Amino acid sequence: MATSSELAGAKRRVLLLSGTSEGPPLARALVGQGFDVTATVTRDEACQNLFGEMRDQVNVVARGFSADSLAEFLAKGRADLVVDATHPFAARITLAAQEACRRTSTPYVRYERPDWIPPEGTHLVDDFPAAARLAPMLGRRIMLTIGSKQLKYFAALGGHVEMLARILPSEISIQQALSAGFRREQLIGARPPFSRELNRRLFAEHCIDVLVTKASGVEGGVVEKVLAACDLGIAVVMIRRPALATIPLESMRVVDSIDAVMAACLDTLRADARPTSS
Repeated sequence: MATSSELAGAKRRVLLLSGTSEGPPLARALVGQGFDVTATVTRDEACQNLFGEMRDQVNVVARGFSADSLAEFLAKGRADLVVDATHPFAARITLAAQEACRRTSTPYVRYERPDWIPPEGTHLVDDFPAAARLAPMLGRRIMLTIGSKQLKYFAALGGHVEMLARILPSEISIQQALSAGFRREQLIGARPPFSRELNRRLFAEHCIDVLVTKASGVEGGVVEKVLAACDLGIAVVMIRRPALATIPLESMRVVDSIDAVMAACLDTLRADARPTSS
């Protein structure tokens, strides 16, 4: 397979919107194909936690983008391609990235983490408020594995049920949980990955009746959580991925594997390298 340098005669710059576990392998594959990669994460700690071993190969920055700021970034020629590998629930940044690429005619490749079909009996809901309404009907001891930002939807349940929230052990996550009305003793700070056995031990130790989680896909660890809950007869409430109304882009590709991302990026370069007829 020809590299980007062989196709275009010079290193092409890729902006990798990252923040998930697929970010580092995607960056590694892009570097292997000769791309100059800038990867973004949402928090400073993720620069080291996700890309610590690659800091000499990849420019990693902790920053967010709006459609306007990303369009400005691209208009200044700082990237030739955008690869969007953000979380399936990070709909805002995905739409912002698509809008910025539309404005600047920048090729866009979306890596969409494959979804996972849960076992029969899983309670599927469309959003976090629906999960907060349903969970207390299924049990009194609830384990929330939805991240810290969304705990605000469950804070009103305090006093009616007992809740625990497993979140990242970062000060930002802890402060978000405390601001949502949770107490420190309700928080379990831990960093993934979590095995099925580890989840099972945690749920059993805290006598959990209901697990609330997101449809974050195999790479997001949802399989190990749900199967551990099934092992223990725990009810599972799973929040579906948000429906994303994508912005139509002529050069947009949506793929579900790292190999497909590489192929889409190289195909884009081949298209750019073709001579135009006069």
